[in-house]
Amino acid sequence: MAERKPFHEVIVTAIEQVGPSGEVVSLLCWLIKSTKIPKGHDEIIAAWKKRYPSITPDGEGTVCEVLADLLEQKREAEAEEQARMAKLAELRAKMP
Repeated sequence: MAERKPFHEVIVTAIEQVGPSGEVVSLLCWLIKSTKIPKGHDEIIAAWKKRYPSITPDGEGTVCEVLADLLEQKREAEAEEQARMAKLAELRAKMP
């Protein structure tokens, strides 16, 4: 069996290799928007922008929505990490 990789590594490879078929692009869009992505947002965003260089997050259509979704997931992951670090600092402060 092939080595399993983190989602962000696999999806970057898929974005780079996807053909022009609208059906395949739609599947990638669905997969990205349906998955909670815990890390690797910058790598995915870079691959998406390279594959679709004229796409902006405020545009219309599914491909644009994916970039906006990735940026939102990145913000959410960063906020969760900050909350986790604050909680850890709080717990450490309570230790004797």
